[in-house]
Amino acid sequence: MIGGLSAAMFGAVGCSDWLEPESINRTDYNSVIMSEEDAKYFESLRQWKQTPDLPQVFVWFDSWSGASRTGASSLCGLPDSVTIASNWGLHGADTSKFDLSPERKDDMETVQKVKGTKVVVTFFSRFPGEGLPKSRFPHWYDENGEYIYLHKPTSEVNTTDEEIARPAIRRYVEDLYKACIETGYDGYDWDYEPGYGMDAPGGSLYTPFYYNRTQQKIFIEELSYWFGREAMNPNRDRGGRPMPEKRLLLLVDGAVGIGYGMDDNWLSYCIDHFVLQAYGGGSLNSRVGGVVREVSTWIEQGKMTAEDAVKRTILTENFESYAGTGGGFLNMSKYIYKGSYNGQAMDQQIGGCGLYRVGFDFDKGTNDWKFLNQGITNIFRIYRERQNQTENE
Repeated sequence: MIGGLSAAMFGAVGCSDWLEPESINRTDYNSVIMSEEDAKYFESLRQWKQTPDLPQVFVWFDSWSGASRTGASSLCGLPDSVTIASNWGLHGADTSKFDLSPERKDDMETVQKVKGTKVVVTFFSRFPGEGLPKSRFPHWYDENGEYIYLHKPTSEVNTTDEEIARPAIRRYVEDLYKACIETGYDGYDWDYEPGYGMDAPGGSLYTPFYYNRTQQKIFIEELSYWFGREAMNPNRDRGGRPMPEKRLLLLVDGAVGIGYGMDDNWLSYCIDHFVLQAYGGGSLNSRVGGVVREVSTWIEQGKMTAEDAVKRTILTENFESYAGTGGGFLNMSKYIYKGSYNGQAMDQQIGGCGLYRVGFDFDKGTNDWKFLNQGITNIFRIYRERQNQTENE
């Protein structure tokens, strides 16, 4: 952490000039009593995070307790330039994500209000009802506290008849939105992992959102009414659905850009960010190019551009496995897509970089983030350089 950079450096400048190519982390604040200097600094930080097409720094947080303002246990302890943090929890279907302790609730509210960091929640969401707490959504559970859905006949749960499938999916998504609003999250991250051993109990037939193309289509469409880029479009026919209370983010992570991800039936232009689990470095060109191909229907229809697809794509590394070496994370933070679309060469900076299980990057000995800080420096230095180059052309 670059402790020598003071808030005074930023307090007098506008958000467009806020960014220095460094990673810093200010934890010397009080959410109730704050100096004028600190208030200006954090106001500039919040405004800067609203910059259109700003690259994202995204992390999955699994060791979150909110017990202190520093270290791997607190959202407030993350570097200031982290833009989106997701509560991954104990595992992808952990229902406690909507039953936050007072410490976690306060930590989340503080990082949102002071640093402007968006906090989203990650779920497998393999079937209707999954992940919602029994205390507030009992209609998804039987008298034994088990998911009703997992005890239905396979012919019903794996149906391809939209009229049969849609009502449950629609209610599930509306409940997800309600739970996010009540808890205070800024969005939802769907952990889409077909073929990676994450099937629901009962196997693939009881995991329709991963394997049933009809139900996937319905799920993404229903999500798009409540989360993402088109949710609050006043000109959209909502089919009797009320307008959302507020704009929430929609992210999809996992098997995206690898040939079994988004297809023509997904309303993928409504998704805010495609989060690629490019663990181990892999072929970044292939993964990012895969995203462009998977949204090509919407590019051809003018709903988005190929550049938009890259700008929405976040490359992430697995620090459960690669915290010691950094894996491919630093390369991801410097990545520029040099592919092409319809014969037109592209030169587009990636839309973001991030870490799975970010807590493994925190060094308690130095009280600092090792690779995360370097990645932040890289991605925003390149962003600034490219911005300046464009302005000077």
